[in-house]
Amino acid sequence: MSDFTYKKLLSENDTDIGKLLQIYGLPDVSRFINIGDNYFHYVTNTENVYFYKIYIKDKLFGTIHLEKNEAILYMDILIFPEFQRMGLGTKVIRDIQQDIFEINYDKIFVSIDERNVASIRLFEKSGFLMESQEDELLNFAYKHI
Repeated sequence: MSDFTYKKLLSENDTDIGKLLQIYGLPDVSRFINIGDNYFHYVTNTENVYFYKIYIKDKLFGTIHLEKNEAILYMDILIFPEFQRMGLGTKVIRDIQQDIFEINYDKIFVSIDERNVASIRLFEKSGFLMESQEDELLNFAYKHI
């Protein structure tokens, strides 16, 4: 178990949504992750979709978006820019690989923009293998043992 606290987003009226919208709107974030107007409604009202806020010592530093379809877990992770390159993303991915949310999957998929070299390195270091490419997106997979 990690030193992190994961809080599932349960309502589109969550007090952190304003801050999340600001962060998702930052140029360094929005060039790789885009969310629509109904995003928080979607993640709080759709079956098999999970959105977690990640805290360390009560400080919000990132988010995880997970979607399960049969035995496949689709994943997006965002570590806020000021917390990147500190090993936090590696620890979050390890927690997901250890299935601490008890989602029970066989494989994790993540799509990464080919320009996002830091994320590509992060996922490769975490045992993900590139399986395909669709335009500018590289699709990586991790098989759960």
